[in-house]
Amino acid sequence: MKQIILTFFISIFTLNAFAQETTESDVKQRLDFARTYFELGGTFLPSFEGKRLLNNEIQTFTNPESVMQYLNWGGFHFWGHAAFYVTIPLSYNALKNNDEIGSELLHSVATGARFFPWAYREGKLRPYVGLGWSALDFKQKSESEEEQTTLSKDFMLSYDAGLLYGYRNFSLRLGINYFPDTQWDYPLSRTTKSKIKTPDYGVQVGLLYAMDFSKRTTTDNIEKWNSYPPLSKQSLDATKKGAFFIGVGPSISFSLKESEYNQEEFPYLKEKLTSTNYFDIAIGYHFSKIGLFTALSFRNPEFETKGYGSSQSIKKTSLCLEVNKFLLDYSGFVPYVGLNVAYDKLKYTESIDDANRTLTFDHKIEPGVTFGWDIQPGKNQEALILRTNLRWYPFSSFEIDGKGFDFSQLEYNLIQLVFYPGRLEKKGK
Repeated sequence: MKQIILTFFISIFTLNAFAQETTESDVKQRLDFARTYFELGGTFLPSFEGKRLLNNEIQTFTNPESVMQYLNWGGFHFWGHAAFYVTIPLSYNALKNNDEIGSELLHSVATGARFFPWAYREGKLRPYVGLGWSALDFKQKSESEEEQTTLSKDFMLSYDAGLLYGYRNFSLRLGINYFPDTQWDYPLSRTTKSKIKTPDYGVQVGLLYAMDFSKRTTTDNIEKWNSYPPLSKQSLDATKKGAFFIGVGPSISFSLKESEYNQEEFPYLKEKLTSTNYFDIAIGYHFSKIGLFTALSFRNPEFETKGYGSSQSIKKTSLCLEVNKFLLDYSGFVPYVGLNVAYDKLKYTESIDDANRTLTFDHKIEPGVTFGWDIQPGKNQEALILRTNLRWYPFSSFEIDGKGFDFSQLEYNLIQLVFYPGRLEKKGK
C-alpha cells in the first residue's frame, strides 16, 4: 500500500515538472489538459516451461509463444506529457495449439502512467517510459487432470517503454513491458507444488483513438474556464451552495493479505482473492463553496477461487457512507481524500469434493479511508464529470472454525460517471 501511494505522488511531481516546459503552443489552455482515449492491441509473450504431475512424477513441457489481446481505457493529461490508463485483458491465444496441456497468462493494469519527456503532438514520434500497478493471472490447463488453480500477483509494479506516433485522432504505439515478479510456487495437485517461471517481458502493439469531451461547451464557458489559474481551489467561483449527484462506474476489489484459514485448509488455492468486476453506484451531495462532498455508495463484489475439486467464494453486499475533501485543482485534475464507514454483509461458501457449506456474517461495520480524483475542467458548473476512487479497509476479517480469515481490501473504482441533474439548467449560461 505504501509503495502504491509513494509511486503515485512521485508520478504527480514528475508530471508537474514536465508541465512547466514550453510546448508548441504559446499558452497551456485548461481545456487542452486532458483527452480520453481507447486502445485495442496485443501483447506478444515468448515461450516458457510449464510443469505437470503425471504418475506422481513432475514433468516439464514447453508453452509456445502467445498473444494476449487487451483493451486500454485512458486519457492524455498534462498537455500531452502523460497518459493514464487501465488495461482489461480480452483473450489469450497460444500460437501453437496443444489439446492436452497448456497455460494461460493474463496481464491487467489497475492504474498505469506513461511519461512523455517531449509532449505528444500529431505527426511526431514520441518516446515514453511508464509504470503500472499491475496484476498477473496464471493458470495451467490439462485435459487429463482436474481443473487447476488460477494464481494471481495483484500488487506488482510493472514497467514499460516505447514509441507513440499520432495522426489526427489515431495513434500507433509500440512498446515493451517488463514484469519484475514472474516466479510462481504453483500447485500441481492438492499436496504438490513446483516452481514455474513465466516470461518477464512482453512486446505490445496497439492502436489508439482519442476524443475530447471537455470542449463540447459554449464559447463563453471555454473562455471562462481557460481563465482559471493553473493551480487553484476547487471551490473557486462557486455561486451555489451545492448540488446533488448520482454516479456509477465499474470497480474491482483486491484482498491485501493471506489468511490463516486458507493457508491451513486450502494451500492449493489462490492465496489472496480478487473480485470479479462490479458496479459502484453512488448518490451524494457536493458542497460547492467549501470543496467537500459526501456520498452513499452501494457495492456487491464477489470473490472466487477454485481448483482440484474445491472452490471458495465470498459475496459481499455493502453500503458505504463517506465524506471527502478536495485538496486542490490543477488545471481540472482535482484530488481528494476522506474517511468512510461501510455496513457489510458477507456470504461465505466453500465446496470440497461436492460437500458444500455456507456461512453468513451480518452487521459488520468497517471503517476505511478514501482517496481519489475528479476531472473537472468546469469546476462546479459541469453536469457530467469523471471520478476515480480507491477505498482501503484495513481491518475487515472474520473467523471460520476458530481460524482467522483476513479480508482487508482495496476497492478500486476505475472510472465513475458522475451526473449533477441540478447543473443542467445552468450549462451554457
